[in-house]
Amino acid sequence: MKAFYTLFLLFWAFTGTAQEVQLNEDPGISKLYSAWLNDNRTNPRISGWRVQIMASTDRQQIEQGYNQFRQRYSEIPAAWIQEKPYYKLRVGAFRSRQEALAFIANLPDYTGAYPAKDLAIHPRDFLE
Repeated sequence: MKAFYTLFLLFWAFTGTAQEVQLNEDPGISKLYSAWLNDNRTNPRISGWRVQIMASTDRQQIEQGYNQFRQRYSEIPAAWIQEKPYYKLRVGAFRSRQEALAFIANLPDYTGAYPAKDLAIHPRDFLE
């Protein structure tokens, strides 16, 4: 009889009571998460490497270098950035430093080119 009561209590404990979890989160957290999610969907960015081929304090020189590069290598993404006082021309998008170095080996006209870390590369820019 004792075994019967024990089994009955165990059965009732596991089937007789339903548990419910209720999550109460601050509305500010929900709003922040939604903003973060929307930003990442509209502006996806990945950390990777680019190849810096030029740097100068003269913006026109960088724009001219950009146009020359785009004429030779139209399929490779290129962009210039400003980090005062310099303008920098960076090309390509690579997942690793080794990929960037291999790309540099194929750029005979840009002897001073070197890999540069970039924390905000759009996924479509990566060369496959």
